[in-house]
Amino acid sequence: MTSSYLVTISKADLKLKTVKDFITGIFIDNSGSTSSQLVSIGKNVLQAELSICQVTQFDHIVLWNTTAKLYTNIETAHPEGGTNPTTIFQNESTKNAFNKSDVIVFVTDGEIDNNSVTQFATHTKDNLNKALVICIIVRNRFLTPSQINVSVVAPLMIASNVLCLFYDGEIFYILSSKGYISQFYKSSDDLTDYQKLNTLNINELFHNIQIYEYTKIPDGYIPIRDNEEEMIAIDFNKFLNTKDLNLISNLTENDWKTLIQYGKIGNKLHELRIFVSHMKNQSIEIDKEKLKLNFNFKYLKQRDEIISNIVKLKLNEINNSIELNQYRQQLHHISDQAKIEEIEYLKYINLNLHKNRQYWNNIQNLIHEQEIGSYSINDFTFSSNRANRAKLLTINDDEYSDIINILDHTNVPLFQCAICMEQGPFVLWLKIPNNLNDTTNDFIINFPLEGNENLINCIVSNPVCGFCAKSYINATINNSNQLITLYRESCAGFIPLNWSIESNRKFANNILYQILTGNKILHHIQMLLLSIIDDYKSNWFNQEIKDYFIKQIIENIYTTDSFSEEGIRMIFINALKEIIKQEDKLLRQPINAFCRILNFNYIFHQLDKEIIQILLRKRFTLMCIENQCSKTKFGPEHLSIVKQQLYDILFDTLCGIPRQNSLKQIDINNEKLKEFLGKSYDTAMHSIDKIARNIGTDRSTILPKEIVSFSLYLLTTVPIHDRPMKLYTDFALKHRPFRDNMQIEWSEFEKKVNEDVFGHYHSMSVSVIPDYAINLGQFSCPSKLFFNTEPLWRQDIENKRINITKLMNEIKINLDNKLKGYYGNVIPNTSSAHFLLHSIVADVLENKYPYDELMNEQMIIDCIIHIGRTAGRKGNIYADYVFPYIVLTIEHYLKFRKTTKNMTKPNDDALSRSYQYKIIAELVASGMEFNENTNEVLFESSKLKIPHMIKLDDSKIDFNDLKKHIQELYIALRKSSNNNTSQTSLNIEIKDFIEFGYKMDVDDLLPIWAQYVFNF
Repeated sequence: MTSSYLVTISKADLKLKTVKDFITGIFIDNSGSTSSQLVSIGKNVLQAELSICQVTQFDHIVLWNTTAKLYTNIETAHPEGGTNPTTIFQNESTKNAFNKSDVIVFVTDGEIDNNSVTQFATHTKDNLNKALVICIIVRNRFLTPSQINVSVVAPLMIASNVLCLFYDGEIFYILSSKGYISQFYKSSDDLTDYQKLNTLNINELFHNIQIYEYTKIPDGYIPIRDNEEEMIAIDFNKFLNTKDLNLISNLTENDWKTLIQYGKIGNKLHELRIFVSHMKNQSIEIDKEKLKLNFNFKYLKQRDEIISNIVKLKLNEINNSIELNQYRQQLHHISDQAKIEEIEYLKYINLNLHKNRQYWNNIQNLIHEQEIGSYSINDFTFSSNRANRAKLLTINDDEYSDIINILDHTNVPLFQCAICMEQGPFVLWLKIPNNLNDTTNDFIINFPLEGNENLINCIVSNPVCGFCAKSYINATINNSNQLITLYRESCAGFIPLNWSIESNRKFANNILYQILTGNKILHHIQMLLLSIIDDYKSNWFNQEIKDYFIKQIIENIYTTDSFSEEGIRMIFINALKEIIKQEDKLLRQPINAFCRILNFNYIFHQLDKEIIQILLRKRFTLMCIENQCSKTKFGPEHLSIVKQQLYDILFDTLCGIPRQNSLKQIDINNEKLKEFLGKSYDTAMHSIDKIARNIGTDRSTILPKEIVSFSLYLLTTVPIHDRPMKLYTDFALKHRPFRDNMQIEWSEFEKKVNEDVFGHYHSMSVSVIPDYAINLGQFSCPSKLFFNTEPLWRQDIENKRINITKLMNEIKINLDNKLKGYYGNVIPNTSSAHFLLHSIVADVLENKYPYDELMNEQMIIDCIIHIGRTAGRKGNIYADYVFPYIVLTIEHYLKFRKTTKNMTKPNDDALSRSYQYKIIAELVASGMEFNENTNEVLFESSKLKIPHMIKLDDSKIDFNDLKKHIQELYIALRKSSNNNTSQTSLNIEIKDFIEFGYKMDVDDLLPIWAQYVFNF
């Protein structure tokens, strides 16, 4: 055997030596588990392992666990640490001991996971040039030897000359042997009973048995055969790149077993399986072409020639009905003989390809065994399922008929073929998609049932039946140098509709790979085709044909019970039923795929209509969450923008502020809802309408108003951006409808929303508000000496000098008591009836309208927007009286600043806004004497004016009409704005935090400030 990946090493010059005469090394596992007792001898595992050292004078003794160490005195050894054989190669002295030893004895009681096996194998693969490797598993007996785990020693069993033993403290049982040593110690084919295993005398092995010296194997090569004359080794990586079939034709089953074992421990089984699949196809194609030359085709050739003539006439639009009818009569005459000839050819091919199939199917089954098998001695040495494998080699070969592309159209719906003009089996003609990314992007690979509307055009109309299809393709290409339909539309091939036949499925898959994925083997394409068929509508592709094909696909393709890479693989129709039991997996499907799964479950498993509606409501809520997350992922400021959009849908709003107790029941057809959900709305409604029609209802019944409002409201409670399923799970934990049947009791829900959004604000009979009394520009405010019109000072200070600080404290205490009793709190908060009215109006008008004397609508909007930023955290901004109060306060402030002196301290905002300075300013403005040196004021109450009270009843403004105009202007301005940032984002200015003592984390404060600056 010679090839680029294979070397043959002669043993002619190698000498035989007794095992003990080689440089020997023993590597003993002394991990913590070796402290367990061996029942048969009453000693622990480590003691039994160390006893093996007595059979000969080992040159190197290494004990390993999570570390490795050379020992000269094994009496000090004790169990410790974990099981990590890789550690041998992480210590220079123990690594050298392994490399220098010609005979390796490797002793263990443990097991390791697959990743650890692969890691260990990376160190051993180029260090197996050994005369002999002896692997010994020491532990108590399992019920049967087949259960013994060899994961720790599996990488060593790839060596050319290997003994694998089991030792229970008394007897050495032979589990496996290969190479030259197997001439002396053969392993049993039956691992079901210890009595059926061969045994050996360990002393005899070392002192009486002679083996050949080892020979150097090139790096990267693994030995696959070892006998008296020669050793054969293969470079695995070069082997996988081999294209020449002849170079691998001489490999035996045992050679393949070694390669497959190496693939398993090196985590390369997937690559090996693909390589074998390619080689199998190549081998069968070569044999098929040879056999085809020897078969006498008579009627099939005639059929192809006749169809070619018909196609010429049809494509060239030659109006010769007489000639066309003659050809069709000839075709009708030989049609049956041609079908018989196809069947005879099938039998001929199957008979002559039997041996080739046997060879490759056996290898594929060996690979499959290792893919699904464990590291038990039974699985790793291919001792399991031998009977099953033998059965697979003798199954009926008819199911392999796919290799000659003869299709079975049994029970397929018929139609009149434009070629033979007879009732022939329907086939589906396809063309290449305009963009292959539509079929191969990551999203469609993960969620093929979602479908893609761009792929609908891949189905083309071509009235050619399954019996004439192949001949039509040949004739069309010969005449037009391209494949086109009878309607001259681009075409790429066809697939059969009967998928119950394996050969038909394989043919269809190959065509689908060629047409839809650019020859890439992507297994999602079957489910993607199912989506395309389910979405396709056409008069020529009638419901009977569509239903038949969908049923064929669903009953004959495979997926997992989770419709993802995870889960148990099963027939699609069974997976439909299973995923309903896994709601979390089902909800992860995109909305189209979700509805499709429910629809198929209703059709094929009669899924309960009520369950369908409950699941659709949950998925609708998740879709709303997904939509929100797609917007909020760009930054925390977008949470407030989305919240504003939702408030505009759910409530009656004024410039973004929801009005108290105005929660609405949102119809699923609501225009604002459509705008919020965007493209996902149309996609979802199309799918929901389809399933609604099937179960005899409509979208409004499936998604009633209270469910829509409930779902949208939940989004307003999201505090931070997160993953959609995480948010959905959080909602499910907090809200019982998700855990029950998604029924919403509107009155209870409305009550909860009112409590959550509008809080429990203090109630009062509102009729008047105080006018401004102190002109401090943007810090202007009502009187600090009166509560409305009620004086706050003591009568005994009349005409006396009093310390301003003392006066301020006394007045402030009285004012605070009045505010708390009347409004519910001193400072506007989440329960108080008053809000930041005067300060915000003054601030807005001074900063944006410093010279305006007349009120305008834009001025009102700006004040409302600023008040909206407090989001109810600084008083009740939701009540009906808020709007007229804002308007009247603006009106009065414009008059007030025109007739009073601004007493702001230049360049000292901190002083100007302070409580004490406001009292001083009010007293001085009234004409009282204030001594800055003594900080005293001569209090003369007669100089004070009783504050003017603004009364709603006195105003002649039509507030309802004005409110309507304000809202219309606000909406128009927001639509015309190119800025996507909501003007009423729910933020609070930093100065407000400082003034009212709010405590916030810096990380929370900075983005709020950044957004405020941006808005400003």
